[in-house]
Amino acid sequence: MIGFSVIIPTLHRTSFLLTTLQDLVVQEFNHPFEIVIVDQSNQKDLKVIDFIKKFDFIKYHHITSFKGLPQARNYGATNAIYEYLLYLDDDIRCDPNLIHQHYTFLKNKNIGIVAGGITEKFKTNTNCNTGKFVYKIADPLRGFHLEGQKEVDHAGGGNFSVKKEIFNNIGGIDEHLTKGAALYEETDFCLRAKNTGATVFYNYKAHMYHLAAETGGCRVPDIRKYIFSLSRNRTIIINRYLPWYYKITANLYLLKLIFAYTISYRDFKIFKNYYKGYKEGKIIGKKSPLRTV
Repeated sequence: MIGFSVIIPTLHRTSFLLTTLQDLVVQEFNHPFEIVIVDQSNQKDLKVIDFIKKFDFIKYHHITSFKGLPQARNYGATNAIYEYLLYLDDDIRCDPNLIHQHYTFLKNKNIGIVAGGITEKFKTNTNCNTGKFVYKIADPLRGFHLEGQKEVDHAGGGNFSVKKEIFNNIGGIDEHLTKGAALYEETDFCLRAKNTGATVFYNYKAHMYHLAAETGGCRVPDIRKYIFSLSRNRTIIINRYLPWYYKITANLYLLKLIFAYTISYRDFKIFKNYYKGYKEGKIIGKKSPLRTV
């Protein structure tokens, strides 16, 4: 059925989620759409539940049987009724044409994923080659705040759409990437899709502002735990998608990053967490993507 299922994973962000929903319920789109909220907060969000009573196209799911951004995204896809999926963060602002702009290119039979524009409202938006995955160092560049429409390597996790058929055919979001901070999950997803022949297309006009809420969400504030996640998940990407000669340069670049963190935080135990994540990432990198939800 032609239409969009807008999937929003959320965790302890009532006020931001309500603002996001206010922008989404007024979307100007000529086909039907639904909003699927996957709330992994400790308790049901009564304010959100009260808000959505006025809108029968908003579905609220409170899930505590699992926790993780990849799982929440897979759960949303499983419960989606339309053929196009749009993944958004729970702390955004957008114009009424967001869904329409995703549909403009996703309806093209040759395009499988649309990367939308993302402006980090309270963070630095650095210039780079938008959506480029630099294989030599396994580095996914962003630059989604830059105007343009072109084929890219990957999308930003907080604003991308995909045909549900492709999502299911490639196994959804890899739940192996849940552990710690959910880093590189959208990069892994897009590279897998590209390996099957799908095109990832960037459309800046499918744009949103990311408010970057300081609380809630799946962030890992402890630097040692963050380094473990960074090393683990980046090593998974390195081992899955890079030829042997780029594995060497990418691992050296990862070490350079770890050294920089070590100096910045003056904490040499960071290397212990790096090595633990590196070893685990090498093992997981040889496994197929995991989808249980």
